[in-house]
Amino acid sequence: MSHFGGFARSPRLVARLVADRGLHAPEAPGPDFARGRLIAPGLRQLAVGVRGRAVLGPVDPAEHGGWEDCTHRAVRGLSALPAPRHMTLRAGGHARVETYVADDVFGSSRLLILDQLLASTLRIERPDHGVLVVAPNRHLLAVHVLEQIEEVAPALALLGELAVVEHRIADPVSPWVYYRAPDGRLSLLTVSPTRNDLDEAFGTALQRMAGPSA
Repeated sequence: MSHFGGFARSPRLVARLVADRGLHAPEAPGPDFARGRLIAPGLRQLAVGVRGRAVLGPVDPAEHGGWEDCTHRAVRGLSALPAPRHMTLRAGGHARVETYVADDVFGSSRLLILDQLLASTLRIERPDHGVLVVAPNRHLLAVHVLEQIEEVAPALALLGELAVVEHRIADPVSPWVYYRAPDGRLSLLTVSPTRNDLDEAFGTALQRMAGPSA
């Protein structure tokens, strides 16, 4: 009960993206992570309770109707938050990198509603070739919509720089660049400067953008 004699209002559920420290493991050891779902190497989706402006921490989906119902309500709660600020950066002269900055701690979590975000800001809901994306800290999400093959390298370079630099500030999430396929699946593109293998789905997107070989 509240201090005023009535029942305290139940916290609302909001979906949140957090760092998963077990980068190459399907499950991380901490109890907070055990309540969520690994959506990509290094990234885990949780449902947290929010009361007013206070984030209360992860909830147990079993206490909120199970994972599917809990997730649906939490994503709906994320969608209801004020829209982040949108700004476009240029890379290599023509490549566009869309940045979304939030005053709340759910900035990078907008990756979980990316289709909605792109539809509201770019009028593109599900890009044909997918997107490159970084979620370096809780306040920032940056995206490059894949359209032209010649824009990939400069956009990837700028996203990589943003990921590393912005990850060093407070509230870090992930220093890596990810590829999000048109079907919504996420795959890791960068782990270190020496990595040179190519994600299969991303490679397919590049081939489609390049067009048929002569």
